Amino acid sequence: MSITLAVPPCSLCKQSGAPVRLLTVKSILKKEFRDEIKEKVYYLCMNPGCQVAYYTINNPNDILTKDKVKVPIWFKADANPRYACYCNKITYEEAFNSVIETGLSNKDEIIDSLRENKKCACTAMNPSGQCCTPLFTQAIEDGLKQK
Repeated sequence: MSITLAVPPCSLCKQSGAPVRLLTVKSILKKEFRDEIKEKVYYLCMNPGCQVAYYTINNPNDILTKDKVKVPIWFKADANPRYACYCNKITYEEAFNSVIETGLSNKDEIIDSLRENKKCACTAMNPSGQCCTPLFTQAIEDGLKQK
């Protein structure tokens, strides 16, 4: 029997978020806002239209808005650029176009074709703290459909 815990909602938009590591929040925030980190547990607001990047549940007013983060959050409505791979700074469009132009459909091969030195540090570079593979896979799938 597994127990699923409900994720608390964002205090601004009232939609559920996703838990993130403190390391991720510290890494993604611009330096000048890092002193605003007051809690140990943060959540990524998953609402594309909400201005909140991260929030806590202990203090509903303790929110970190999108303008305080170093990189755009790929699923937010105004994300520009929209990254498919944060570690290697590869946009969705680059991955998508690579599939169409080169015929490649393997993530590692596409990254190798676009970047000289491949990196992997999703915990610190992706706003969700999760691996970028699902984002990259979506760009590949969309490119294959377009081809």
